[in-house]
Amino acid sequence: MVLEPPSRRQLLRWTGWFGVANVAINLLIASRYLWDYPFSSDVTGNIYVLLAFIAHAAFLAYLPLVLLVIPLLLVLPMRRPVITVAVIAMSFSVSLLILDTNVFAQNRYHLTWLTLEILAWHTLAFAGVFFIIALAFQSVLAGQVRNWLTAGSQQIGGRWIAIGLIACLLVSQSIHIWADAVGHIPVTRFTRYMPLYRPMKAKRILADLELVDPDLVQKRRLLNHSLGTSDSELRYPLNRINCRAKTESLPNILIVMIDALRPDVVHPKLLPNLAAFSQHASRFRQHYSGGNSTRMGLFSLFYGLPSTYWQSIYALQRPPVLMDQVRRNNYQMALFSAAGFGRPASLDRTAFVAWPGLPGKGADMSLLEQNVKATDDWLDWLSRRTTDQPIFAYLQYDPPKNQKASEEPIEEGDLLEVERRFINNPETRDAWLRYRQALQMVDHEFGRVLDSLESQSLTDNTIVIVTSDHGSEYDDNGLGYIGHGNAFSNAQLLSTMMIVWPGRESTEFSHRTASHDLPVTLLQEVFECHNPPREYSVGQNLFSGESWPWMIAGSYNSHAIIEPDQVIISHPGGFFEVRDRDYRPVSDSDLNPALIREAMEAQSRFLE
Repeated sequence: MVLEPPSRRQLLRWTGWFGVANVAINLLIASRYLWDYPFSSDVTGNIYVLLAFIAHAAFLAYLPLVLLVIPLLLVLPMRRPVITVAVIAMSFSVSLLILDTNVFAQNRYHLTWLTLEILAWHTLAFAGVFFIIALAFQSVLAGQVRNWLTAGSQQIGGRWIAIGLIACLLVSQSIHIWADAVGHIPVTRFTRYMPLYRPMKAKRILADLELVDPDLVQKRRLLNHSLGTSDSELRYPLNRINCRAKTESLPNILIVMIDALRPDVVHPKLLPNLAAFSQHASRFRQHYSGGNSTRMGLFSLFYGLPSTYWQSIYALQRPPVLMDQVRRNNYQMALFSAAGFGRPASLDRTAFVAWPGLPGKGADMSLLEQNVKATDDWLDWLSRRTTDQPIFAYLQYDPPKNQKASEEPIEEGDLLEVERRFINNPETRDAWLRYRQALQMVDHEFGRVLDSLESQSLTDNTIVIVTSDHGSEYDDNGLGYIGHGNAFSNAQLLSTMMIVWPGRESTEFSHRTASHDLPVTLLQEVFECHNPPREYSVGQNLFSGESWPWMIAGSYNSHAIIEPDQVIISHPGGFFEVRDRDYRPVSDSDLNPALIREAMEAQSRFLE
C-alpha cells in the first residue's frame, strides 16, 4: 500500500501540534528564569508574570516554525524536508534556550553573538552535546506527533489551546500597557528576565485618551519611592554611599542640557554666548555621550551606568545616587525642560522620579515657544526662591530644528571648516542650516540664563555645567548618516561638556571622558563621597586626567562597546558587527575576549 503524500493542511496541522509540544518543553526549561525572580505579594503582578511567561514561551517555540518551516511547506509540501527542517530548527532553539538560562543564572544577561565569543570552550562543548541529544529527542517527538495525528487523537482541541495561548498574550500585554502607564513595578520589573522579550507600551496614548491621569501616576511614583519599594534584583549602589556631612554652604549646581550640541559648533561666529562661556570653563574636547539617543545620553549623564541598565532602572523607578545626595542635602529643585520630562527620555520615571510637580510640555506651543518658556519659567522661579538653601537646577533645551532654514551660510572670510564641509554637501546643506539656526536661537536663551545668574549675584557660588545628550551627524564620514540615533559614530557620540566651577581655572582637557563621569565628579568634589566609583558607576572623575580605554554607549534598541580605534555594535536579536574609527565595517577584526568580559561585567555588576 502506497501512502499518499500529505497535503499542506495536514503539514500545517502537524506543525501546529509540534509547536504545542515544544511550548511545553520551553516552559519546563524557562522555569529556571523564575527561580531568581523576586515574586511579590501583588496579585496583578503575579498573574502577569504567569501569563507573560506562558505567552513568551509559546513565542520562542513558534518563532522558528513561522520563520523557517511554514514558508517551506507552503512552497514544498513534502513530509521529509518539512519534518527535517522543523526538527533541526527546534533542536537548535531548545539548545540555545538551555544555554541562555545558564548564562543568565550566572551573569544576569542573556545570550548574544557577542557573549558567545567569550564563553569557555567546555560551555560551548556542552551546548554542542545537548544539541545532539535534542536532535534525537525532537526526532522521536516529531514521529510521535505524526503518529498521534494519524490515529485521530487531535480531538483534544487544538483550537482551544491556540485560543488560550493568544489570550495569554493579549491579556499579559494589556496588563503591561496599563502597568507601564501607571508605573506598577510588580509588572514592569519582569521584562529583563526573559530573552527577546519586548512588551508593549502606550503611556502617551492612554494619557491622550484620558484613560490614565498623569497626576495620579506621579503620586503613585512618589509613594513607591517613599515606601522604599523593593528592588532586590538591582544592587545599585553596591554599598551604602558614605559622604562627609557638610557644615559649610554647598555650591549651587546648574546643568544646562542642549539637545545634540556638537562641541565643534561652539564658535563665536555661530554661538557667541556659549563661546564666551567656554573661555571661562573647563572644556573637555574628547567627551563622549553614553548614548546616541536622548534617553540613553541623559541616563548615562545622571546615573553613570551603561544604557543596558535603563530597563531595570525604569521598571523599578530607582533614582540615581547623585540625586539621592542632592535630596539629602536639601537642595532647592528647579527643573525645566522644553522637551518635557516624559518620553523619550522618561526622566519622570528615572532621574527625577522622586520629585513631585514636574512641569509638563506646552501642549499648544511651538517648539520655539517651549524653549523660550523653559527660560521664562527659570527666571520666574529664580525671582521667588528662598535664599537659605542651595540650588540644583536643570534646564533642558530642544533646538527647534523643524523651522525652515532662512539663514545663509557665514561669509566666506569667516567660514568655519565645519561649516564649509556641510554646506558644500547638497544632502546635508538644508539639515545643517536648520540645525545651526536652531542652536543660535538656544544660544540666545542661554545668554538670558547667564544674565540671570549675574543679576542674582549667583555666579561666584554656582557650578554651571553645559552639556549635550549626544552629538549630531551630517554625513561626516560619507556614509549617509544624518542626525542621531542611527549610528555609533564619533559624530553622534562626541558631545559637549563645559564646566565653570568657582575656584577652578579654565582649562582645556584632551583626555577621553564620558557622560558616565559626571556623577562621580559631583559626588566626589561637591558631596565628598568616599566610596570607590565602581560601587555606583562605570565612570571616573572628569578631572582625573585618565582616558577611558573603552566605554559602553547605547541607543533605543542596541548598544556598542566603544574603543579608541573601533566600535563593537550589538544589535537586537544578538547579532554584532565591528566598525573602525571612521565607521567603516571591519571584516577581519580580532575581538579581545578580556575586553568583552570587562564590558559584560560592567553590564551585570549592579544586578542580583
